[in-house]
Amino acid sequence: MNNEIFEKYKKEMLEMYEKAKKNNGYVPAQTTPTPNISAPTPPSQSTQTGGLLGIVTSFRGLYPAENAKVTIFTGDIDNMNIIDSDFTDRSGRTKVFTLSAPDKSLSMSPDLAETPYSLYNMMVEADGFLKNIHLNIPVFSGITSIQRSDMILAEERIDKTPQIFDESQKYNL
Repeated sequence: MNNEIFEKYKKEMLEMYEKAKKNNGYVPAQTTPTPNISAPTPPSQSTQTGGLLGIVTSFRGLYPAENAKVTIFTGDIDNMNIIDSDFTDRSGRTKVFTLSAPDKSLSMSPDLAETPYSLYNMMVEADGFLKNIHLNIPVFSGITSIQRSDMILAEERIDKTPQIFDESQKYNL
């Protein structure tokens, strides 16, 4: 890749970032605590929202899973705080869940005092399939996150415990 193009792009992005900081009343954070991504908690009081769309399939993504129950929750699996639930349509999709999320202006600062996204969990249940549980799905303000879930036939496994997927990833904004 041409270094000159890269440097030009980098300079443009830094100029846009500095301009955005000035326009949004940027104030540097005093401390930068590490976010707790192991056990999601309900988002702090926020008037902002983001979306979460569930797409459920079976047989390694070949077929949509109709009538799968999708539950959005926070907290531990044993101590759920259920936010909302829906059943998938014939295309394997849920409605777009509207969920609380921190203000998107938080993502404009490299010195984050708060995580600029909320974490939610999703449980997927369908007759004849193992239960899937997706933990720590990030939801950003003004954005619709998409979480795919591929169901495994229960008869294919001796162990019938739920399949747990940890979607944790630190998003360095």
